[in-house]
Amino acid sequence: MRLKVRKTLRHKFFWPLFPLILLLMQGCYLIEQGKGQLDLRWNQVPIQEAVLAESNPEYQKLLSLIPEVKAFAEQDLRLLSSENYSGYYATDKKGITFVVTASPKNRLEPYTWWFPIIGSVPYKGFFQQEDALKLKESLEQEGYDTWLFSAVAYSTLGWFKDPVTTPMLRRGTFPLVETVIHEMTHVTLYVKDQGDFNEQLASFVGQQGAKLFFHNSQKLSAHQLQQVQENKQRNRQLSKLIYHSIPKLEKLYGQALPIRETLQQREALFSELIDEIVLLFPGISRSHWQFNNARLLQYRRYKEESPLFKQLWAKSEENWPKFWQLVDDYVVQQGWKS
Repeated sequence: MRLKVRKTLRHKFFWPLFPLILLLMQGCYLIEQGKGQLDLRWNQVPIQEAVLAESNPEYQKLLSLIPEVKAFAEQDLRLLSSENYSGYYATDKKGITFVVTASPKNRLEPYTWWFPIIGSVPYKGFFQQEDALKLKESLEQEGYDTWLFSAVAYSTLGWFKDPVTTPMLRRGTFPLVETVIHEMTHVTLYVKDQGDFNEQLASFVGQQGAKLFFHNSQKLSAHQLQQVQENKQRNRQLSKLIYHSIPKLEKLYGQALPIRETLQQREALFSELIDEIVLLFPGISRSHWQFNNARLLQYRRYKEESPLFKQLWAKSEENWPKFWQLVDDYVVQQGWKS
């Protein structure tokens, strides 16, 4: 299988090339990220040890679930096997990395960063929140919209041993399983320079895979699953409202009006969007909802119900080997390199 060959070559040739990769990457950023990555690598403990040492019963239960989730994802979903999520990294931080995204104020286009191996990506992550805030402020001074969020996990695409983290556990059972499968999908297939494709694929597989896992394992009660589905439905309604606002903004930006007029009109569109959302979530203050181009692109990037992958899933007759073959064929047809 082509994907497994790619994984083998990665480990065979990566370490001799590592010094060259370091030279190619940005100096200070690399040093700080390297420190954070080494911390994750050397301060994680095996899952089995973490289960025995954990004093929180709920965390203990969730950690015990991880080996079963990994085995299910590898065997049933046909995701690539790796050492990822065989260790646990404990932290008091709300996220494991702090991620900055950006966009011009008058276009729905992502600001991108280029890195060796993975190519262009529409986000930049930091282990220290202060570093992310500095980049955010710098981009805003240059006139960009920005959005900063904390990520509970991220994938090094199999180059390093990614751990389960405390922020992943805080989210609860279903989100934990969904996140593990999401990140395992990145290791299975990651297409260079195609950030939206990669995230939408991982989001689709994460959601479908988690649903199947709990259907098969019965790890959640019928009532718990019902609650999950109700939350998912509300999030889908929220996403639908946001997606419907995007064509209106694209039409506005296409008029090439003076920037001041563009910003005034887009604020009116954002206000209309928030009015609709407040009706959907009446218990949440209007001030909670904030939107700009970077935020809208973030919603689109992590779209769980991508029309493309829904179509491929239906065409595969919900058969995972067929689905992956169709995805692989699509990547080849686009002329992309994985």
